[in-house]
Amino acid sequence: MDRLPGTFFGPPTLVDLVRHRARYQGDDIAFTYLVDGENEQVHLTNRELDRQARAIGAWLESLDLVGERALLLYPAGLEFIAAFFGCLYAGVVAVPVYPPRRNRSLARIQAIADDAQAKVALTTDSVLARVESLIDETPHLKQLTWLATSHVPQGIEDKWDAPDVHGDTLAFLQYTSGSTGTPKGVMLDHANLLHNSALIAYAFEHTRSGLGVFWLPSYHDMGLIGGILQPLYVGRPNILMSPMAFLQKPFRWLSAISRFGGTTSGGPNFAYDLCVRKITPEQKQTLDLSSWTVAFNGAEPVRAETIEAFCEAFGPCGFRREAFYPCYGLAEATLIVSGGYAKNPPVIRWFETAALSRNQVVDASPEEEGVRALVGCGETLPDQKIVIADPDTLARCPADRVGEIWVNGPSVAKGYWQQPEATQRTFRAFLKDTGEGPFLRTGDLGFMKDGELFVAGRIKDLLILRGVNVYPQDIELSVQQAHPHLLPDCGAAFTVEIDGQDRLVVVQELHRRYRDDVDEVFQAIRRAVAEDHDLPVEVIVLVQAGSIPKTSSGKIQRHACRAGYLDGTLEVVAQWQAARDTATAPSEPSEPRLGVGAEREAAGAAGHAPPPGKNGSRVTFPKKKTAKIDVGRTTEIVLEQVRLIARERADELTLDTPITEIGLDSLERMEVLAGLEERFGGRFPEEILPQLETCRQVVEAVEKYLGAQPRAAAARPADYQTPSENYTVAEFPEFQKLRERLRVAEAAGIGNPYFTVHEGLTNDRTIINGREYISFSSYNYVGMSGDPVVVRAVQEAAAKYGTSVSASRLVSGEKDLHREFEKTLADFLGVEAVVAFVGGHATNETVIGHLFKPGDLILHDALSHNSILQGAILSGARRRMFPHNDWKAADELLQRFRHEYRRVLIVIEGVYSMDGDIPDLPRFIEVRNRHKTLLMVDEAHSIGTLGDTGRGIGERFGVDRREVDIWMGTLSKSFGSCGGYIGGSRELVELLKYTAPGFVYSVGLSPPATAAALASCRLLQAEPQRVATLRQRSRLFLELARQRGLDTGFSKDSPVIPVILGSSIRSLQLSRALFLRGINVQPIVYPAVEESAARLRFFITSLHTEEQIRYTVDAIVEELAKIDRQGQDLLAARATAASTQT
Repeated sequence: MDRLPGTFFGPPTLVDLVRHRARYQGDDIAFTYLVDGENEQVHLTNRELDRQARAIGAWLESLDLVGERALLLYPAGLEFIAAFFGCLYAGVVAVPVYPPRRNRSLARIQAIADDAQAKVALTTDSVLARVESLIDETPHLKQLTWLATSHVPQGIEDKWDAPDVHGDTLAFLQYTSGSTGTPKGVMLDHANLLHNSALIAYAFEHTRSGLGVFWLPSYHDMGLIGGILQPLYVGRPNILMSPMAFLQKPFRWLSAISRFGGTTSGGPNFAYDLCVRKITPEQKQTLDLSSWTVAFNGAEPVRAETIEAFCEAFGPCGFRREAFYPCYGLAEATLIVSGGYAKNPPVIRWFETAALSRNQVVDASPEEEGVRALVGCGETLPDQKIVIADPDTLARCPADRVGEIWVNGPSVAKGYWQQPEATQRTFRAFLKDTGEGPFLRTGDLGFMKDGELFVAGRIKDLLILRGVNVYPQDIELSVQQAHPHLLPDCGAAFTVEIDGQDRLVVVQELHRRYRDDVDEVFQAIRRAVAEDHDLPVEVIVLVQAGSIPKTSSGKIQRHACRAGYLDGTLEVVAQWQAARDTATAPSEPSEPRLGVGAEREAAGAAGHAPPPGKNGSRVTFPKKKTAKIDVGRTTEIVLEQVRLIARERADELTLDTPITEIGLDSLERMEVLAGLEERFGGRFPEEILPQLETCRQVVEAVEKYLGAQPRAAAARPADYQTPSENYTVAEFPEFQKLRERLRVAEAAGIGNPYFTVHEGLTNDRTIINGREYISFSSYNYVGMSGDPVVVRAVQEAAAKYGTSVSASRLVSGEKDLHREFEKTLADFLGVEAVVAFVGGHATNETVIGHLFKPGDLILHDALSHNSILQGAILSGARRRMFPHNDWKAADELLQRFRHEYRRVLIVIEGVYSMDGDIPDLPRFIEVRNRHKTLLMVDEAHSIGTLGDTGRGIGERFGVDRREVDIWMGTLSKSFGSCGGYIGGSRELVELLKYTAPGFVYSVGLSPPATAAALASCRLLQAEPQRVATLRQRSRLFLELARQRGLDTGFSKDSPVIPVILGSSIRSLQLSRALFLRGINVQPIVYPAVEESAARLRFFITSLHTEEQIRYTVDAIVEELAKIDRQGQDLLAARATAASTQT
């Protein structure tokens, strides 16, 4: 490190580095991993990292693996870090690899394992369980020793012997993103890694007081070297989250920077672009990005548009333009090669596009036409040397020429593992005119201007069309900006040979919500490319969102896109190809394209031949290539079943149409599978649902799991063993996930808030472990449960009738108590008749499931209760949801589709149990009357709570009860009992009593339960003031909560009031804190609701006092403030500790 200014910490090896941190900063937290990407945290101190590394290292030493290669197959998390250093502690060469996703990743893992000649694979229990059944199919993987590092022998760290490693000892192999068949492992030794860590610290001006926030994958160079080695080198903490957490919610990334005060973070262009597109104005208001001083971007040529858009979007959040840090690097040079000054804004210069295509550098101004903006990637860093060389002559280029970027310096790797020829070609280049060298040939094109490196593109990606050099990223940018439904950073441009000439092909992702004419998109793309580049497009392929091949860091893999186009494996939405002559069909590529004929044949046989294109062109829909399936009876049935569910959305359905592209959600896909199970018999394994993306895959699954016809049992393999996870409940994957969620809560010190034991009556108060609590977790809205009158009625009924009717009422007969209750309730509701069921959930399931069937339509609210959805699925009817409480949307849907169905049911709720809001019942009645449908209202939470006398939403709006066909309610809330009921016409009730499975084949409501409901109904009629008190208490809680700034969502005029926190962990923490203050309220967390909707849900009763309510609202505000302060104090303590250590 001769030229690095200042004094830099320089341990000889990475092992020495971690041992140093453990000795001098042992209790400092090195890494914090956000389990959910938000609040659930696990930590790793320097001392614990050293202990785990010694344990794994000693284990590997005991297995005589010193000097061998070890695959590291870990999901995101802290386990990878311990395993990586465990390898180094044993003198084992680490080989990070992306963990397998079913069969799709095994080919690449097999190729890497073969190339690296690995002897062992380190992983987790969950990954090991996932791949065990697949290992036998891959020869080299079968020969590996597979170890889950959670099973390291206890105390073995004390047996660790320090390895004989030095600066030139190989540390790990970084396999670059490339062809599965020819993987290339970059050999990085300890000296490479420590030198590059010093360069990063120098370039980013890192200090111990800073903090990194990283989502980049740990098996990628930016994630491993930047996110793991760099903070250890500097001696400061780092916040980590999984790439999936970021991709699911980009807000999580910036939120973590804001909450933890992150100073260094970054990613490729697409990460910044994703934040611009996905983060809402409301979310931006919560962000403070003023601490962010280094926002690096260097995985690909940095786009000026990305910088401008991000600065504009997040400038109001405190983000400073000078924080953007464009840099240049690559795995073959460890990581970073060039960068600027951390406090300077990025350098953006404009150059003539035509000149660049001739490898000339001609300055231009942004106002001129035909110019291209390039972002500078800084200057050469200390100890490094950059030259620009002609890739053909190998001579140094003049200053005004574009050439290949060559690099020399201590960070340049040793070469490619076991590939001497490739190493010689790439790492041993010498300038022909001076003999200077050796240099690393990067394969990147660029030039130096005023000391700044500008990267123009990749040699292997460079397109030559009509004798002119064309940069594919320029075309890709034009394409993506051509139409608002084309996704940015999700396209590839390349050439294929057609009729003996190279022709331009564009592959581009289309927004999944786009439903209009694709010809409009094709025309926009052709026009944009012609206007911007004066080039014709030969083929345009629109592919499914999220399907285009990318590297782990988000770079487009143009070579893989080209290969996918040629072999027909792209997930195509639609395709256009230019006609060479209007009298003839468009020409095929001279290079072979596999499977295209079969795809067209299948599409035609399915009755959906590709539609003709416009202007002498054609539009085709060839989808992902899989094994060819005969278009026979199985295929017809699958397409028929999908059309039955999708209806008008299936107008252009083919075997290879992505099911999600026609708008089928997961429940509708389950309906498809359920229908096929009924047709063929048998069951699909549950885990295949997410894997079925096209009708062709569904056909394959039918033939594999159900059979086109009854089939003889397959011969049992001699060595067959049923996996224990298929018959041992403790090993069911869903049980393991449950255990993990509970473990995270326990680890966070929150404990399990569910299934606490209550030692007596629960109304406004409850007793737990001998202590009295204010209770907000009971539906006892008007205090009927435990009322002396109700209790006495129950006791008398049990003494007279016993505790059970012991059979179905159809079989055992009815008690006079049943008839008395149903008559009383019918009068109370204002309907002709009522029938009672033993459970509320079962009432909806059996009634909806029984009255409707395939060919009918069930139209339900987006926030409908699970029992309604389950009943709809059971019925087999077509199910459509409308936006929450949006009667206009329901009306519009019926205007379009009512004529296609026999019966139509609109189902809404009187009060929505998660949000506490109320629908506009009169408007829904108007929709019901206009379209001649049936209307059902679930009054589980509105009966006894709405209306002056508690008669529900019907009383509140004063509607004619006959204009609602099915009144449903439960007995467990305002009637102090257990069960459900249906009210309506005499004909409806008679039909259900004789034919509804949940009534006919179920025991009747028990006498004590019936007596409780009857007494409660009479008491409610006699004491309507209970409803008035409930309304007053509910209004008080809601007003106080809103005055204190709490988010109570849509709640209005009901006793259901949520306090929405937007975080499962905060909901659990607040629930626990309130419990300690004598308040019992349950959290509602993911997956019961979306993470952003996590909440505490308060049920108000007429028995709650004003004092209890005021005390509770005060406690919520105070405890939330404490929770937020604790998070901030923890960060401040960390930063202080880090800054005072030496």
